[in-house]
Amino acid sequence: MDIHVAETVTGYEALVATLESWGIEFCAGVTGGGTIRFLETLPPLQPGDDAAGASGPDGMRFLSLGEYAAGFVPLGSWLASGRIGACVATTGAATKLLGCGLSDAKLHDIPAVYIIPASPGSTEGLSPLQDTSRHGSHMLAQLRAELPDGVFVLDDAAAMRRQLQQAHAQLKRCKPVVLVLDHGALRTEMAADPYRAPSPPDPAAAPAGTDAFMDAFCRSVRGRRVVILTGEELARVPDAPQLTSRLCERLGAPIVWSINGANGVERGNPRGYGYISFGGNDAAIRLWQSIGAEDVLLVLGACPDEYTVNLAPYAAGDTFVLTGLPEGYGQVEGGFGHRAAGAYRQLVAPLDTALRSLLDRLDWQLPETRRVDPAPDDLNTRRPGAPRPGHADMAALFRALDARWRPNTIGFDDVCLAYKDRQYVVQRPHPQARFFSLYRGSAMGNVLGLTIGAKLAAPESDVVGFTGDGCFRLFAGYLAEARDLGILLFVLDNASYGIIEQGVHTIIPDAPASRRHFRLTRMDFGAMAGACGWRSAALRPDLANLDDILDAHRHGAPGSTLVTVPVDSGHILGINPRASNL
Repeated sequence: MDIHVAETVTGYEALVATLESWGIEFCAGVTGGGTIRFLETLPPLQPGDDAAGASGPDGMRFLSLGEYAAGFVPLGSWLASGRIGACVATTGAATKLLGCGLSDAKLHDIPAVYIIPASPGSTEGLSPLQDTSRHGSHMLAQLRAELPDGVFVLDDAAAMRRQLQQAHAQLKRCKPVVLVLDHGALRTEMAADPYRAPSPPDPAAAPAGTDAFMDAFCRSVRGRRVVILTGEELARVPDAPQLTSRLCERLGAPIVWSINGANGVERGNPRGYGYISFGGNDAAIRLWQSIGAEDVLLVLGACPDEYTVNLAPYAAGDTFVLTGLPEGYGQVEGGFGHRAAGAYRQLVAPLDTALRSLLDRLDWQLPETRRVDPAPDDLNTRRPGAPRPGHADMAALFRALDARWRPNTIGFDDVCLAYKDRQYVVQRPHPQARFFSLYRGSAMGNVLGLTIGAKLAAPESDVVGFTGDGCFRLFAGYLAEARDLGILLFVLDNASYGIIEQGVHTIIPDAPASRRHFRLTRMDFGAMAGACGWRSAALRPDLANLDDILDAHRHGAPGSTLVTVPVDSGHILGINPRASNL
């Protein structure tokens, strides 16, 4: 008679197996305190290794990285590859260092796993080190205030399967989750594989409301101008640029886009009018401001945030929204109707399916819309002029780099002048490079974690970041861990919080210079990078050595490169409408 003994594992081992089943290949953060037992189950990840595919023989691996940068690593992974990432902080106040990345994951609807330990319940009231109880940091209450349905305390082995199912359901809705480690529960033996992610389901049929939405849209647009706005959800649809070009052609509709929504638009779309609002293009802003009750607005992937619409409502007489997120950031009672000045209709459906359904409908029932002329070649009419001598012309630099990006480039703009000026200068999305900005939370210093996550998840990609000298201070101590990854990082050196310096003249025009508080002590970024094992270079103001720098990075010895750029913070390129709100 055969006797089969059920395989058992510790709760920690079961948790790691579950994370691997979710497609997580690496976890970044710091060991210590309550994380030691969890992390002993993970082999180390040596930067420069081919992390993609690490879920083979070795399974998920651990990258030792300061918690502030680690909090953004899962976001870079998702944006680069569509794969979920994880990060971990040791017990106590270190959780707050992950918190900036957690906030941006929520605000940008990015699924990510944040792992933290809690102080044992038996120590409550005993003043334990790293006290997370209600007498200390009260960490669970803080986290639940931000993620009411996304915090899972793994303190009961019997409930762990149900909790991980719930956590996975949150991730599938593009929401971050927090897994809280309780050593008493996780050290116990349990049946292996308490929860594994199910196989991807077959493509779902179109939602029941699709036909009604399409019918209403086709009726509404007859004889009217249609304007299309693309949001960052569209960046997750691989063939979105081609689909939106077809849609513009069918409707004769101009299209404008948010900062990240640009990734859903073709550069060659003749009706592409540009970025709107923050760092927006003049043609796009004029078009957006012209929308009124006689127009129809079609929003693809809702983007009602301040940097896109500047707190204003959707001004069209009829607004139609396609979104794949049933509970996305900014929604109230399941939608964005509160943002519409006129009639509002919404369809929640996978965006690729919804776009194809709309195009199919227009193919056999093309309404007569009021067609709009193609956009001008130059989307800007404002002429910013030149920077002061001794500084790089950032407009010339962004154009030069735009001409030199290689296929499969992914880039990130930190909270610096680049996340306002790059889009103004280049005007249209690059056909071979995707760029993202985590502007909704606008946590300075996010770029290192983002680029690390992107490079680990997509090692075949060229990964580039733009950061400021204020942002640099938040991650400088973590550069060494990224020295072998092949990241290209530009630091805009102006000894200033450049965004503040430009905006403060509008916000407090009569305040004396000493009360504006935007100056920074100048630093030698190249020396710091060199000490951390990076290749460093100083870009000349005339950009004469730009090609040499790029060649050395791409074809020289493997490793990451930091480029210092001398920037005139008084040289205003993109506009900042938010300054008027302050």
